[in-house]
Amino acid sequence: MFEWLKTSVFGKKPVKVEAKPPRAGSSYIKVDSRQYDLVNLSAKGFIAADFDGSLAVGQGVTLTVVVNDSWGKFNFAARCTVNSTGANNQWKSSFGMLAPEIEHVLAQYTKNRNATPTSKRS
Repeated sequence: MFEWLKTSVFGKKPVKVEAKPPRAGSSYIKVDSRQYDLVNLSAKGFIAADFDGSLAVGQGVTLTVVVNDSWGKFNFAARCTVNSTGANNQWKSSFGMLAPEIEHVLAQYTKNRNATPTSKRS
């Protein structure tokens, strides 16, 4: 309604910030409405990118892990503890107790990923 006032006073239109939607063929961590690209994943924890400063070291987090790449397609909910933040805009976290079925899937995923030469990884 007051868009004309914002434009005339500040000289530019306000920027709308929207959560980025998941990309097809991508893997990510979802915490509440935020989404972080998955860099690395194992049965012990993960490294995620696009850190925005919203998490603190030692913080407990409930999240969803979504994997959709050439090594696997699965998702699960987990409880984690944030281990470190900020380095290269990444954050590292370790999983709490995971169900044995999830641990098995993660072990197979890690095995598949490690069997692929580094030059062919995306």
